Amino acid sequence: MGQVLYNKYRSKNFSEVIGQEHITRSLDNALGNNHIAHAYLFTGPRGVGKTSVARILAHAVNNLSYDDDTVSMDIIEIDAASNRGIDEIRDLRDKINIVPSSNKYKVYIIDEVHMLTTQAFNALLKTLEEPPEHAIFILATTESSKLPETIVSRTQRYSFKPINDEHLIKQLKLIANKEKIKVTDDALASIAKHGDGSFRDSISILDQLRNRDNKITVEDVNESLGLAPEAAIEKLISLLESGDQISLIQLINELFNSGMSASIISSQLSQTLRSKVFIEGTKYSFDYLRLMEDLIEIPSSSNSDSLLEIVLFKSINIQQPISEPIIYNKTPVIETVTKKESSVPHENKVMKKVHSDIENDEVKIEKVVPTTRTANKAIGDIKFNKLIWQDLLNEIKKTNNTLYGVVRMAKPNLVDDTLELIFGYKFHQQRINEAKNKEIVSNILQSLTGQSINVICTYKADMIKEVTIKTENDTQDIKNINNIFGETKVIES
Repeated sequence: MGQVLYNKYRSKNFSEVIGQEHITRSLDNALGNNHIAHAYLFTGPRGVGKTSVARILAHAVNNLSYDDDTVSMDIIEIDAASNRGIDEIRDLRDKINIVPSSNKYKVYIIDEVHMLTTQAFNALLKTLEEPPEHAIFILATTESSKLPETIVSRTQRYSFKPINDEHLIKQLKLIANKEKIKVTDDALASIAKHGDGSFRDSISILDQLRNRDNKITVEDVNESLGLAPEAAIEKLISLLESGDQISLIQLINELFNSGMSASIISSQLSQTLRSKVFIEGTKYSFDYLRLMEDLIEIPSSSNSDSLLEIVLFKSINIQQPISEPIIYNKTPVIETVTKKESSVPHENKVMKKVHSDIENDEVKIEKVVPTTRTANKAIGDIKFNKLIWQDLLNEIKKTNNTLYGVVRMAKPNLVDDTLELIFGYKFHQQRINEAKNKEIVSNILQSLTGQSINVICTYKADMIKEVTIKTENDTQDIKNINNIFGETKVIES
């Protein structure tokens, strides 16, 4: 069985460590001056050399050469992720006073030390306070914030940093040449980029691709990692800026259908936005920063696909909502009702409410004749106009921002005592159709209108196209009114 590349090319001395010269130089000088501490703390992201440097240091203090065949009973490695209890630390404390078998120092390397329990930390602290002369501790962690300050204060701390792409590409190219791996420079750059500053992750990607028959290309890297092409990410940003909602959802679906996960898409999008904002200083036409903030939550979500869709639509809606409630013409579109025509049952009551409600939105409609269905139910008593719809959205947003992001995608249609929310995409309709979500909407409606209103959610495939058509004629205004108040008709005077 062949050796994996990461282990084969693991650094064996300080000069081989890449990207951490500020640490290796300091440790090398300390060894030369015989200034050896009893406890070190190595912090930083994964795969940047913490454990490798710990092993190099453990061998160096004992003047041992470090290679794959080196075995020393005086260098003890403990994985705190697997051995995190007090029993393991007590065992360490009991044996620490035993002198080294053949070397000057007994070195304990505790990896992922932040995983220790509180009781284990307390036991370790007692050992760090009064260590024997022959004992050295090297603690390594990716999450230093989880360490008790009492532990940190008793160590010499060294902060490892992500390895920059230049160092990674140089090292990857060196390894590829030694292993006779054919790979393009662009592919190496892509591997380094998606290695995210980790030498271990970067070389693992190269190792995964090494057995391809042809020269490794950027496309091979993207396919292997399930990445979206950079052109697709740029197009995604362009659609967000332009407000092209239909093309946006089509592109998202294409990416999902190609096997790309929401987590990876959100990560790529976030990296690209960050580069544009903080590195290139790009001027942008929508809220990049708010979008970047929302994208952080997607990888940890149990429903990441839907959350990505909601986050993107919320961003595009900042400048162009996908379904504005009801937009009325600001000029009268219907003539005044004559006395003879005003004999329709319940007309005075209905008309009074309709006229009053719409005037609140600075719209003047002088005459509406309700159908029998509307008149008999007297639903005109329910004040449901553009303002009420906006109030509903505002109230939902106060308590549930995610639910608000979905509801605002709907086209409202009040019929009798039921509010129909029409969605252009099934995943939105299914989300709001959950009992708890419908109950939230219904309760808020009741508090706003004083009446009990049922909520139903329906799916209409062409709804998106319907609500994005811009119309300026009276016919469309009447259709809009119909959607809210039931059918109306124009009565010629």
